[in-house]
Amino acid sequence: PPPPPPPPPPFFFHADPAIRDPLWSRGLGDVYKRQYPGGPAAAVVAGLAPCESAHIGVLAVDMPFAADALVHVRSALVEQPAADAWVPVDGSGRRQWLCAVYRSSALAKAADSFEEWAGRSFASLVGQLACVDVLINDSISLLDVDTPDDLRRARERTNNG
Repeated sequence: PPPPPPPPPPFFFHADPAIRDPLWSRGLGDVYKRQYPGGPAAAVVAGLAPCESAHIGVLAVDMPFAADALVHVRSALVEQPAADAWVPVDGSGRRQWLCAVYRSSALAKAADSFEEWAGRSFASLVGQLACVDVLINDSISLLDVDTPDDLRRARERTNNG
C-alpha cells in the first residue's frame, strides 16, 4: 500500500508569512521563528531587546477565539493606563497570561530577575506585575485548543453558539 499522507503543517506555518511581514511584526517574528526551547517566557524575554513599543501583546497560538477577549483587554488598557499588565481572567478566576498586554518597561525589569529564562514559567516572569484583571464572561474567547478533544469541543461550542 502507498505510504500515508504527511500530517498537515502546524498552525505556525500557516501564520508564518504574516509573522514575518515587517509591517505587522517589525521583524519580531524572527525571534519566534528561532523557537526558543525554554518556552514562552524565554521567547518573550528574547524579544524585548529589539522591541521599540511601549506595550507588548502576548497571544498563544492555541487560543483561536481570543479576539473578543483582546477587545476587552485593549479597553482596559485605555481606561486604566497606569498598570503594568492587562490580563484576561476566565470565569474560574484564572489569569490568562498568554493572552494579555504588558508594559515593555515592566517586562524588561521583571526579566532582569533571572539571568536565564529557559524552562521558567511565564507566571514567574509576569506574576509580580501590577495587573488589571479583565473579566471575560464568555466561555469561548479564552478557550485553549491543545488536543484533538479540545478542538472537537471548540467546534461543538461554536456550532451551537
